Amino acid sequence: MVASSHSPVGRGVAEVAASRAERSEPYRDARAEYQRIRALREISPIAAHLRERRFELGLTQQAVAQAAGTSHSAISRLEKGTHMPQLSTLQRIAAVLEEELIVCFQRTVDGEVEREFAAVA
Repeated sequence: MVASSHSPVGRGVAEVAASRAERSEPYRDARAEYQRIRALREISPIAAHLRERRFELGLTQQAVAQAAGTSHSAISRLEKGTHMPQLSTLQRIAAVLEEELIVCFQRTVDGEVEREFAAVA
């Protein structure tokens, strides 16, 4: 039996993704957003995480700002990696994004890394 030239079997992931992007504008938009998030992760992992989570939930920066009791510009600066809000503000943003803010204390004792995690109350 000869395989059809239109079968996805045997095609690479990049080729399949490019083909799908040609057919779907929402898919192209999502791919572009995730590329921006990957680049942001190099600058600010916190900003990248918050932007990715907001994107997953389909929320606007304005909606997150209103629900968290902060300004749109604060969310924008945070997602650009140019601003770090107070812990209480970050906690409210995390709650809006249906997450819990956890802090980690880390130290090295006798060459071993010890970490202690705690929820921000």
